[in-house]
Formats: sequence, C-alpha cells, structure tokens
Amino acid sequence: MKRLVLILSLSLFSMASFSQSESVINLTDISYVFDQKKVDASEDSFHFLRSFVPYYYGLISKNSSALNITTKVKKTPGWCVGDAHAENFGILIQENLSQKFTINDLDDSGPCPVTYELLRMLVSSKLYDPSLNIDALINAYKIGFSGQLLNVPSIINSLSETARTKGTGVNPKKIEGRKLKRNSETREVNPNLQILIQSLLESAYKSEELKLLDVVATTKIGGGSGGLQRYEILVTNKKNVLILLELKELTEPAIAVVKTSEIPRQDLRIKTSLSITQGQNFSHYYNVFDLEDKTMLLRPKFFGNQGINLKDFSTKENRDLMEYDTYILGKIHAQSVNSLSYLADLENMKMSDWESDVNSLTHFFIKKYDSLRR
Repeated sequence: MKRLVLILSLSLFSMASFSQSESVINLTDISYVFDQKKVDASEDSFHFLRSFVPYYYGLISKNSSALNITTKVKKTPGWCVGDAHAENFGILIQENLSQKFTINDLDDSGPCPVTYELLRMLVSSKLYDPSLNIDALINAYKIGFSGQLLNVPSIINSLSETARTKGTGVNPKKIEGRKLKRNSETREVNPNLQILIQSLLESAYKSEELKLLDVVATTKIGGGSGGLQRYEILVTNKKNVLILLELKELTEPAIAVVKTSEIPRQDLRIKTSLSITQGQNFSHYYNVFDLEDKTMLLRPKFFGNQGINLKDFSTKENRDLMEYDTYILGKIHAQSVNSLSYLADLENMKMSDWESDVNSLTHFFIKKYDSLRR
C-alpha cells in the first residue's frame, strides 16, 4: 500500500511539473497491443517509454503534422540507434582494450529521421527528471553534431577507470568455477542446441579455438528487449582464458514504422550500427548468427563494460550523464547526415517549440502509463 501511494505521489508530482508549460499539443493516440507483463514490470513512465519503442515511433509518425520538430525541421534521414535514452549508454571495452562511451543497445537501429530520435532522448530524460532543463541537452547535441568538443563529466571518467580496471574478464558473480551460476531467471538448454552453438562459434572463430563450457537461456520481462530470447555463453579460448558472451534475439527494429530507406538484413544492419557508434575498433566478438528459427546477435559481456543505472547516481551526475549522452548522439548522427541545412534548421527552432514537443509527449506517456497499470 505504501508503494502504491508513493507511485501515485510521483505521478502527480510529474504531472504538476509539466503542467507549467504554456503550450501543450493534444496528441492523437494509435492502435497498439501492449504486453501487460511489460507494462506491469515498468517502474514508472520513464521505463514504460523504454519498454515500447515501436509505440513511440508510431506515435511520432501519427502526429508528425502537429509536432514542431517534425514540421519546422526537415525530415532529415540518417542512421538512428533506435532506442536512445540515458540507460542505453555506457562504457564498452574496445578491441584494443581502450574504453569508449557510446550507445550499448543496437536492437532498434536503422535508417530513420534523426530528429525523431533526438526528441526521444529529450522526452525520456524529461520523464526521468521532470525539473530538467532540456536546453542544455539540445546545446550538447548541436556541439556533438558540429564536431566540437564537450568537457567529459567526472562521472564518465570514473566509469572509464572502472572499465579499465575490470577489463575483458568475467564478472566473478556470474560464475562458479567454470560454470555459469543458475538463478530463477535462467533455464537449461538442450544438448542439441549446445552443439549447434558450439558449431557456430567454431566456424566463426577458428583461430581462437573457442570451446563451449556452459550455456543457459535467459529472458527479461521489462525494457525494449523484454520477452526476447537470450543465451549466456561461457567459453574458453586456446590460451585457456574465460570469456562470457551473449546471444540476443533480433527482430524487426522499432524504427521500421518511420524508416527512410530499406532496412538492411540483420548482419549488415548491426555492422553498420557498430561502425557508426564505435568506429572500426569494436570487439570482434560481435556477430550475427541464425540459430534454429531466430536471428541472434552475439556480443561480449566483458566485466569492464559499464552500463548506466540512473538510480546509482545523484541528480547532478544524472544531468551530466544525460547531457553527455545527447552530445554523443549528436556525434553519431553527424556520421550519417549529409544535409548542411539540418543544423541550421535546429538553430531556427525556438526553445518554446522544443519545450512544447517534449512536454506534450511527457504528458502523453505519463497519462498512457497510468491508464494501463493494473
């Protein structure tokens, strides 16, 4: 009961914070089938937005004639990461063992209007922090897109140092000896599937002589990839070094509803996304395999890879993170956007235009989330 009161209080606080906006657009809803388990697993409207990425893009498409960012800025095509929000950024260990702060979830990446994704980043940040001033994020995005430098926040330097220290080893909490730990979220994998996974790894990494030690099936309920199949894989190479990998199911990316060109097949889509977000130095353990009736992304789960959980940081640190996230998003978009007028269009947007769009969507997602909760 206390938790319910707290949730209701937070929702009322959020609504009160956003109601100060002078201009809020009445958005038109779309027909969408929500997975109630994912709704129930969402802690708040921020996590609700995260969980239903296709719904967001469908909503933007439906309301493109009403929103300022889609009417006053050209529908500039580029390569989107898809699910841009603060908890999808982090430190990734590169092939040369350096650390890179970038997006760490490419499930929904592909060709789409980059303004739609910028707006998603702003809306998600505002949902998490209702008192956030989005002007700092917008300015950071412009700095990144134009190739200028933004000071690296101390929190990111700290994450980078943690990543450097932990490196490419296996998180000791994940294993017991040379086996993966089991819990309520893991399931055993049949021997035939284990043989198939071993065969795929042997074929792709012949020179390393990867040997499969253990594998378990896992799934997540919440988040954009909630409900998709995953496998955690513990292998050893010819130097007897333990390596933890993950196979994650790939489906049609959420940007499909607003795609600006044909979406490449999964392996090419992921390779393009890796090149744009990490450069050419991404780990060679990224791969795409067909496994039984699914297409799966193989990716490394290095101990040093540092994700973001906003609950772990102070309000100031979170705002620094969100600003730097948006700066990185600008740098990513700049690699695929050729239009010289794009930045000029952004400059011509008034702050009241930005605020109207962001506040309209945050209002909408709070109300939608509240209406769907059981």
